[in-house]
Amino acid sequence: MITKQQLNTMKNVDIRTMDKAALHDVSGFFFDASLSKTERAARVIAATQNPYCFRYGDTAVQVEFTDNGPPLQDLISGFLARQKSAS
Repeated sequence: MITKQQLNTMKNVDIRTMDKAALHDVSGFFFDASLSKTERAARVIAATQNPYCFRYGDTAVQVEFTDNGPPLQDLISGFLARQKSAS
């Protein structure tokens, strides 16, 4: 279980200081809609090690979330779909 403090640490990472090669690549990641939101969130964290900062192929990605924003699944799914269509 990830604590709020751990999430805040992840959230405050500055992607400009990260080694892009050290970021986890999510280009092969897919969401399993049959899982609960908690299980999906756990899978995202396991796949990325940081849901705020990861890599898609050669592209480093940093995301921010708002309290009333769309679900993480929608954001990442949309991003991956745009990346796939641009290839």
